[in-house]
Amino acid sequence: MNRITTLILAGLLVLLNGCVKEKKRTGTISLLAYNVAGLPEGLSSSHPLTYTSFIAPLLNEYEIVNVQEDFCYHDSLLKYVTHPYITPTTGCVPGGDGLNTFSRFPITNLYREAWTNCTSTDCLTPKGFSYSQIEISPGVVIDVYNIHTNAGSTDIAKEARKYNLVQLQNYMKAHSVDKPVIVMGDFNSRYTRIGDSIETMLDLGFKDVWLELIRKGSIPEKGNSLTACDPDRNAFDCEKVDKVFYRSNDKVLFTPLTYQLDDSRYYYQNNDSLPLSDHWPLYAKLIYTVLQ
Repeated sequence: MNRITTLILAGLLVLLNGCVKEKKRTGTISLLAYNVAGLPEGLSSSHPLTYTSFIAPLLNEYEIVNVQEDFCYHDSLLKYVTHPYITPTTGCVPGGDGLNTFSRFPITNLYREAWTNCTSTDCLTPKGFSYSQIEISPGVVIDVYNIHTNAGSTDIAKEARKYNLVQLQNYMKAHSVDKPVIVMGDFNSRYTRIGDSIETMLDLGFKDVWLELIRKGSIPEKGNSLTACDPDRNAFDCEKVDKVFYRSNDKVLFTPLTYQLDDSRYYYQNNDSLPLSDHWPLYAKLIYTVLQ
């Protein structure tokens, strides 16, 4: 083999090697955030004794599900669920935090943290957030947070909620730096509400699927609530307190594909006046691209 042929072959190998390195793995993740209103019957704003078992099979369509208020009817919620990975329940109120994750992918390193600030009846449960790592593809691990902040619209309730987010964000700064992250749940917070601080999530590099897909990046101004949710739940001016945030890193790129608030299946006996919970289910789908 002469020198010219050797150089040509060497060049081809470099090009082929570069092509292999540039090849990227992609896939999608279907997500559901849903407050299932699982306080004891009579205290719940819904009818969990009857409705929870109807919620259960609906969860199977989604690969990662974060539920909140999964307090006293967890067995009913498990009744028809087929997810192989489920976080262990912490039980009914007052001891349970109501936060559970159902996943098609392995869940590891589960951690729960109660809020240090709460008001009124919110102090009867730890609430807080849960953290776990989920392997969405071989060797591709993401951090997933499930959250349920302090409720209420009084000044003291909003102040507690503000500190809930500070507590969550401090934990993320310590444990999720430079990692791909998904945070979803009941934030009890609105961009429009004066005194709420949900926009601080954006300051940490997170993106909100609702803002990205429905509002095309437009952050609502503080002031009047965006309540134009009928008949279109996915309207530009329809904001709810349930949110899905995501953050990419240099190894995993998330791209929002789908956002959907509410679904006609989440009503008892197909009666649109009988929702299965006092919250609407929030569905999102992300494309993930493995960059390295």
